[in-house]
Amino acid sequence: MIADLRQQIPGLWTERADGWWLRVPAVSVREVAHTVRQGGARFSALVAAPDRNPGDLRVSWHWDLKGTLLSVETTVAAGSPVPSIVDIYPGADWAERETRDYYAATFEGRDGTPPLMLRDGDAPGVLLRPEGRQS
Repeated sequence: MIADLRQQIPGLWTERADGWWLRVPAVSVREVAHTVRQGGARFSALVAAPDRNPGDLRVSWHWDLKGTLLSVETTVAAGSPVPSIVDIYPGADWAERETRDYYAATFEGRDGTPPLMLRDGDAPGVLLRPEGRQS
């Protein structure tokens, strides 16, 4: 089943100790989400972190398929939206909202991204500000 999914999603899959990884352009993330959903995978996590280039964001989506982790990673350029998968996996809502709060990410393809962790009036991007980062 894992091999079938990897064949349906083009690219160079790399097997790591924690599962299978694929680096894709941001525009491919929704296509991957549709494919893994059809293959029976469940959404596990969305992880974001600043990338090497200032303002860029490294984002990875993780799915579980019968105990095997499938991960897709992309880099989103500063100011560019991150593809939303909430319409495909409603459980991604909180993860997208948290990413907005912590990294000021905007998500393309959803009506809005209300704060999850922030209070009304707090600006998104907590972990991008010097006082939000930990040493």
